[in-house]
Amino acid sequence: MSSRPELEKLTVVKLREVAHEYPEIVGATGMKKADLVNSILQARGEPVEKEKKKDLVHISQVKKEIKKLKAEKEKALVEKDSQKAATLRKKISKLKKQTRLLAKDNKTAETKEKKE
Repeated sequence: MSSRPELEKLTVVKLREVAHEYPEIVGATGMKKADLVNSILQARGEPVEKEKKKDLVHISQVKKEIKKLKAEKEKALVEKDSQKAATLRKKISKLKKQTRLLAKDNKTAETKEKKE
């Protein structure tokens, strides 16, 4: 029997092959790697560690950083430093994407907990 670390070293293709050995695992072809590992462990009767939730505090820290960068961008625009303003705009955009991803991850983690 493979433990969690050994399963996590396998590729998704190999994990799907292992999952097909257990009839109680349905839909293995559409699962992500983490789901496959958890399903295999559950089918074997081994303890399944719950995924750690992303920290909501982290989202607020990213938003504080965005506010700070927006203030810097406004200052750069007033000083007519368009190059600095453009780089700050790109940084702000990346951070906004990061907050959306974190929020999405938190939402999916909450729905998984409700299903269990």
